[in-house]
Amino acid sequence: MTRKEQLQAQLTEEAETTKKFIQAFPFDKQDYRVHEKSMKLGDIFLHVIELPLWAEMAVTTDELDFEKAPHNPKQLHSPEEAMTYFDECVAKGISALNQVNDAILDEIWTLRSGEKIHYKNTKEGIVRMAHNQTVHHRAQLGVNYRLLGIPVPPSYGPTADYTDF
Repeated sequence: MTRKEQLQAQLTEEAETTKKFIQAFPFDKQDYRVHEKSMKLGDIFLHVIELPLWAEMAVTTDELDFEKAPHNPKQLHSPEEAMTYFDECVAKGISALNQVNDAILDEIWTLRSGEKIHYKNTKEGIVRMAHNQTVHHRAQLGVNYRLLGIPVPPSYGPTADYTDF
């Protein structure tokens, strides 16, 4: 299996788990936050949905400069809308990875705000970081779901709510 095939397989596998969290999302609680310093639940949710796009961004650009590319968050109002958008994001990530070779994956990619560099890694490293971010933020969704009394979907095994996984 090539490196790009490994990245595609991981993206596909994590997408199946993420879909369970999309289906459980409480659209009436988008402004909920567990702490004043925490992200709003809706912002975490949208970030998880859009993270597969980082595969496309990593292999088709050399950087993301927050000062030059402000985020214009998409508004999602239903599980169906969210699932459709997520499927589009995953498809774009998979397709972009399909177009690359190992030489591109070894190029350096930078995350910055103007002159301030936040993170640098290979393009492959950025795709892997996006996978890790998916897992991390999906876990945040799980904590929020628990606090809101929403059953927490299984990720890699059973949860207190889904023991027959």
